Amino acid sequence: MPINFLDNIQFNQNQLLGARLQNESSVSGVSSPAVGQILYETSTNKFKYYGVPAAGGSPVWISVSDGGTWIAKGDDGVNRSVAGGNTVVFAGGTGMTTSTSSPAAGNYIISFNVDTATSSERGGIKIGYTQTGKNYPVQLDTQQAYVNVPWSDNNTTYTLPTSTVSGGGRITLTGSDSSVDTVNFSGTTNEVQVTQPTSGVIAFGLPDDVTLAGELTVSGTNRSSFAGQVTIPTTPVNSTDAASKAYVDSSVAGGLNVKGGFNANTGVTAVAGTNLYTNTAVAIGDYYTVTTSGNFFGDAGIPLTPGDSVLAQTAAASGSATKGNFAVIQSDTDLATVSTVGLGNTNIEGTGPKDGLSLGYATGTATLGIDINSLPSASSINSEGVFIVYDGDNDDNRSLGFDELRSALAPFFGLKYVATSSSGTTHTFNHSLNSRDVIVQVYSPSSYETVYATVDRTTVNQVVVTTASSASIRVLIFKP
Repeated sequence: MPINFLDNIQFNQNQLLGARLQNESSVSGVSSPAVGQILYETSTNKFKYYGVPAAGGSPVWISVSDGGTWIAKGDDGVNRSVAGGNTVVFAGGTGMTTSTSSPAAGNYIISFNVDTATSSERGGIKIGYTQTGKNYPVQLDTQQAYVNVPWSDNNTTYTLPTSTVSGGGRITLTGSDSSVDTVNFSGTTNEVQVTQPTSGVIAFGLPDDVTLAGELTVSGTNRSSFAGQVTIPTTPVNSTDAASKAYVDSSVAGGLNVKGGFNANTGVTAVAGTNLYTNTAVAIGDYYTVTTSGNFFGDAGIPLTPGDSVLAQTAAASGSATKGNFAVIQSDTDLATVSTVGLGNTNIEGTGPKDGLSLGYATGTATLGIDINSLPSASSINSEGVFIVYDGDNDDNRSLGFDELRSALAPFFGLKYVATSSSGTTHTFNHSLNSRDVIVQVYSPSSYETVYATVDRTTVNQVVVTTASSASIRVLIFKP
């Protein structure tokens, strides 16, 4: 069944999207039409409306005219509306004229003619010109015009004699047209050397002392030997770079240096008269082992026990060392306590007032959850029943008794008012619920279908429903 609206619908100038007019095979099948009613008659493929004809008289079904507004659009991309009865003119532009002909088989023909180009006007041209002297024809290739000029190829040949120049060699280019050009070859200082050992030969080689501004890469399977000194950059960059002696020396410095044991509580070391906390210089790599338990540098957050050790990562002068100079290496972990992190086990109380929990281990990970199925069922909950709730205002958990929960939820249990009205178009319902925050449902008392009408919450105790015409309605007014 269609949804029944008993009052007008105000769209407030919003669009009606995806709508479809009422389809009828004939308007004669519509009973009691109202002025302004519209439909689509499928037998005639016409839109029709019910209204008074232009000549006057009683309302009838009127077909919407087949005419209307056309859209004309040119190269400028602007849509221009052309009302019925107006003429669209096809005008020629530069180099083009238009003409029309009488209908042929009911069709009007519009012809577009390209004018002949002149020295001052654009227009059409023809190809096929025959060459005359130095005048050449224009040809087309895929609608693109080009000029084919028959150029003559006049080549010049050269001889290549060589000669000596200071610091290099020279090639002289003597053309068959008696032109002379020279090409000089010269080397670069300490990099490339150019010589002419014999006539007609230019040699390229390395000088005795070679300086490379960039990098030297040596490939091959055999070892290379150097009779003289080879200088390597102090700090290598790539994994394949050679390391200098200075780099190796600096890398070895700061290696692991076992210093012996110390008292983690007092800082006293195995060396007489030395105290790690107060009077001992620290170098990178210094390694101390704990012999007596204590807090490292008095920090309760770093408790050390025998077997633990510390490794210096940064150097410090005598008496200035801090915990930040060291990395703590713990060899063992003590049992956990309430206040101390350590090794421990987790268990649950399987029975009694704290049952209902489940605990499992898989690959070292504990999973804790609520085992609802293991809890006894409750046929009833008395006033002593307790719920756990989260208090968002105070960011904590609280216990809530059943009576407290029932009292807190009482305001959310709704109240309702139901009544029927057949008093024309204005239907007043005094519900006495003392609130405008009510839900109003309107439906037919006979078909029980939901219908739609105008609903006004006039006061906290009254609702007025308005229908466009006299109707019988029933309302359900609900206060959450």
